[in-house]
Amino acid sequence: MVSILVPVYNAAPFLKECVASLVGQTYTDLQIVMINDGSTDGSLDIMQELAHQDKRIEIYSKPNGGVASTRNQLLGKVRGDWVLFVDSDDWIELNTVEVLLKEQADGDYDIVAYKMKGLSTGRKIHYNQEQAIRHFLEHTSFRGSLCDKLIRSSLFEKLLFDENVSYGEDALMVWNVLQRVKNVSVLDMAMYHYRVNANSLSRQKFNGKKFSAHIVWDSICCDTDEMWPQYSDIAHARFACEMTQILKSAAASDHRHDSSIALLQEEVRRDGHLISRTGISSRKMSQFAWLVSRCYWLARFVAKKV
Repeated sequence: MVSILVPVYNAAPFLKECVASLVGQTYTDLQIVMINDGSTDGSLDIMQELAHQDKRIEIYSKPNGGVASTRNQLLGKVRGDWVLFVDSDDWIELNTVEVLLKEQADGDYDIVAYKMKGLSTGRKIHYNQEQAIRHFLEHTSFRGSLCDKLIRSSLFEKLLFDENVSYGEDALMVWNVLQRVKNVSVLDMAMYHYRVNANSLSRQKFNGKKFSAHIVWDSICCDTDEMWPQYSDIAHARFACEMTQILKSAAASDHRHDSSIALLQEEVRRDGHLISRTGISSRKMSQFAWLVSRCYWLARFVAKKV
């Protein structure tokens, strides 16, 4: 059985399309769990309607607490051998689960990842744990999103999303799961359709919730220093890149210089030189990291132009 987990918050315009792509899967042994996170737009009514149409759909509701708390409750409902996360404003191809399970069976992989966008070549890449760790840190073919991965449900045992994190909580969970895998497969097939939703945190005008990504990458760097020291420079370079992106977003939104900005600047000043040394990002990123970590007021003008 595959448990498909769907956190729902104010997704009324998109829910029916999302769920149609789940109940219409060519692989049918599914548990579809949906939790309403205090929606105010009628999402719960639509969920109830959809649940009446297919007995595989389970619906629950809770006061609004954010995606991390919702995903924790979703994990608590899992009965399947495999877990697939799908956001309520997105949809997947109708053969997605079948394709992923077939690939998993071919190599007994703990995770099978696939693409969210772009052209499909059908190419397959197989990684052992150490290779997957490196590609995660480099942010190349294996990344921190949860919604592009079929994951063995036992890997989530005693793991919880950090409810203090509002931005990047999925990357931290993927990182924690990676510490338990033996091997993974990455399919160059675009089967997940990501909807650009102006109401999502990643698309909203900058707000303080994005600063919680510091918790994520500080934790990942500490783990890497201890367990994967051969990749410490890469981890710290990625930390600097992620914090630079947040500083860029804050600067472009005219967010004032405060203690949170100062903390991120300190991190980028410490690790920014590793961006060029490791080659994990562009020269432009390295240059902007240097600028925003030292001259935030000037970076505010530059960020609006790039």
